[in-house]
Amino acid sequence: MVPLDDSSRSTRRSVLHRAATAVAIGLTTGLSGCSGLPPLGDKPQYGRVDIPDPGPPEYRRWLPAGWDSDTDEDWFLTYVEPGPFDGPVPEELVSRRAVQRRDLEYLGIGYENYDSLTRTTLATVREGTFSADTVRSALADSGYEPDGTYRDYDLYARSDISRRVAVRDGVVVSTSASLHRTPDLEATIDAGDGQTERYHEVDPIFEAVTDAVGASRLLSIGDHPSLNPTVAALGADAFRVDGDAAYHVLLEQYPETVEQPGERMKSAIEDEHYTGMAAADTIDIGVDGRLATAGARVSLQPDEPRDFVHDPPQITWGVAFDAETSTVTLRYELGPELDADRLWYDLVPVDAVNRIENQPLWPDRDTVGPGDEATVEMSDRPDADGVDVRWGPKDDPGMGLFSYVPERGD
Repeated sequence: MVPLDDSSRSTRRSVLHRAATAVAIGLTTGLSGCSGLPPLGDKPQYGRVDIPDPGPPEYRRWLPAGWDSDTDEDWFLTYVEPGPFDGPVPEELVSRRAVQRRDLEYLGIGYENYDSLTRTTLATVREGTFSADTVRSALADSGYEPDGTYRDYDLYARSDISRRVAVRDGVVVSTSASLHRTPDLEATIDAGDGQTERYHEVDPIFEAVTDAVGASRLLSIGDHPSLNPTVAALGADAFRVDGDAAYHVLLEQYPETVEQPGERMKSAIEDEHYTGMAAADTIDIGVDGRLATAGARVSLQPDEPRDFVHDPPQITWGVAFDAETSTVTLRYELGPELDADRLWYDLVPVDAVNRIENQPLWPDRDTVGPGDEATVEMSDRPDADGVDVRWGPKDDPGMGLFSYVPERGD
């Protein structure tokens, strides 16, 4: 596949797939909105900010050449170094971390115990110092079934929502029809093992951006995470953490037709209501050829317990649908034991906008955990097309944990 040039990329600016959109928006919440902006007419100060150096972009080895070529829609990559958070951390980093946690099925290993997570439109890759036996043991208590091998990975699969898992010591590669727009387990493994060309080896724009941005505590790369998405060829949005401070870094690659990339970035920060940067005391703008970078030290929130909504549980869900009775059965397969009054469901009409009606999944239970089931009568809402499982207080939108849209006969 021939790499896309700048003009070709500019024609690909369409709406993300539902799952990809949720991730991209969740990881770039600062790209819109007005909270945290300085008073109208004020401009941020520009100057030198001592920002920690990035790590090497080792996540690139999991991206095969042409990985974004199966769709005319935007693509994204997210990279995370989970680990625990000690002391105060920026509020925005907490919310982005929450999105990562909730989208990661529990497979015998807690979120903080992974060294890194790489997620693309093809797959999610978890790396760490764990034994494959830990994952195999967890999968044995779930709806996943052995599904052969590929290279040196053991494969598992399930069909209630199409999902696959490949596991070996230190690595889990997973795909889900609800999270990955074009799931491709084998292509991801082939790239990781060096059996095929990788994306940065054939796409000079992606190579330049990832060379510059490297790896961070949390990183998002793609068409979407940029200040000037209709102008920049590619953008990156990163958080770095160093000691008692955090730093927000934005990087954009501009085509030759765009003059003064640094001024473009400044204008977007000042005029487009980019909250994360506009609220900073000092912003460091740098330009290297067609690459423009903005960096700022980020204010830390108080060192106090976080709202439990921002620490969503990792859960592996199973689901079954009885078309005759229009009943959905949700199975809590893997994960921690939880207070029952933190889990709710909402029947979602096709045209629902900002409407959430939380109903208890387990109204007669104090706690729930692996092995528990709940039944949802979709006939209660004939206009509903699916079920959302939500996490949070009853009278609060909270956070969506799991969604299921059953296939109905004509």
